[in-house]
Amino acid sequence: MKTLYTLLFSIASIVAAGAQAPTQIIDINPGSGNSAPTNITVFNGSLFFSADDTSGTNSGGVDVSREPWISDGTATGTSLLKDINPGTGSSSPFNVFQFNNELYFTANDGDSELWKTDLTEAGTVKVDLFPSVAGDVPNNAIVFNDVVYLTTNQADGNNQLTEWDGTNPAQIAPNSSGNGEITTVSEIAAYNGLLYLYMETTVDEPAFGRELYSYNPATDTFTLIKDIASGNANSGISGFTVANNLLYFEAQGDLWQSDGTENNTIEVPAAATLGMNGVNNIYNFNNDLLFEGDNGAGDQLWILDTASGVITQISTNSGTNANHDPSDYVTVGNVVYYRGEDSDDTSGNLFRTDGITTRQIDNTIIDIDDLVLLDGLIYMEGDNGSDGKELFVFNPATASIKPVNKQVLRMYPNPSNGVVSFSGDLAADAAFSIYDLGGRSVLEGKLQNNQLTHNLTTGIYFVELQQTGIATKMKLIVE
Repeated sequence: MKTLYTLLFSIASIVAAGAQAPTQIIDINPGSGNSAPTNITVFNGSLFFSADDTSGTNSGGVDVSREPWISDGTATGTSLLKDINPGTGSSSPFNVFQFNNELYFTANDGDSELWKTDLTEAGTVKVDLFPSVAGDVPNNAIVFNDVVYLTTNQADGNNQLTEWDGTNPAQIAPNSSGNGEITTVSEIAAYNGLLYLYMETTVDEPAFGRELYSYNPATDTFTLIKDIASGNANSGISGFTVANNLLYFEAQGDLWQSDGTENNTIEVPAAATLGMNGVNNIYNFNNDLLFEGDNGAGDQLWILDTASGVITQISTNSGTNANHDPSDYVTVGNVVYYRGEDSDDTSGNLFRTDGITTRQIDNTIIDIDDLVLLDGLIYMEGDNGSDGKELFVFNPATASIKPVNKQVLRMYPNPSNGVVSFSGDLAADAAFSIYDLGGRSVLEGKLQNNQLTHNLTTGIYFVELQQTGIATKMKLIVE
């Protein structure tokens, strides 16, 4: 029976037309020098970040180097929070997290320790987790079951898993084995009631290297989940991300998934089929995964449908720059804004995706980074080409997002056995690509008389129709 596959362009396809560029809030370090705002974090309706006013113009006439700053999103409401490392020394705040309605971060006042702030100078104070240790360098913090888990440096080893409830003294995470193991941890995530860690222990490292472990705080038990890089090699895990009841991560440049068991800790099958490598910058978008990956055509933006296991390429760079290099995502409604590169250069501009297509919002503000959302506005680091890297803001509501012509696009027959026809508002030069469930391109070309001809084997495919800068995907069933 003939079936019509229908998509309303007004729903499925959007285009950014005449979008307003991000605007600079303040030139913290006047002139071409960078203040380079980093670790931008939203807290209590304000922005907390690290910046460096080498000119001293906005920091009391003195070069205080890299210190914590705050902003309400206006030039007059942007100021130095505190000179933690007095004089020209930098405190270089990082490891920013919220706990018990307070904002914590690691900073160096001569020793690298934990600090907290209520966004006032007087309320920005040191919280020394281990007074007997000079510079325990707290890092990798997450909050799990009302306890902070992070790594600290100790006399007998660095980056040890540490727990702190905010009241009692911090302690190195107990180990029920009692065999004197010392942990070295570099990634922490909470999943399915446990902590998952990229780590090594002094007992296991000679045999397994640094690998995926779990930690059960209730039983003080560390468990090796899987020796991904066999032998004593390290698997290089990063980017823990939970989506659709699985833990995803990058290992040895590949995309992996785990349910917490050894047998089901595997490379994502579709990624393995595609020969995907260079995986980085993984992000949960509506319980699917956006990520950077390379299957031989440069570092592009891909999406994994976690329900079906299908991976689809979203971006395609075809000019002098083959890499899209997506990163620094922030969700606004049903779209994600992020930093990406176009086909012409590696400057790093503002892009947007709905998980199907991607659009460059602007190409005048470069080197954007650290995107966050506050009161419907996107704040970020950016460079307008003359003032260096400074604090910028973008209003998604001014992006002039408008629906394309509200015509109905039809694809038929579906199922198909050789010829597929299209009707609706079609451009004369409409091109198509057909992908299998593994995300591999199996057929490309241009429509002839609004038709395409194929000899595909029985199965399910995705047709991507490209016209006037818009790409629309539809499912095709081949009998």
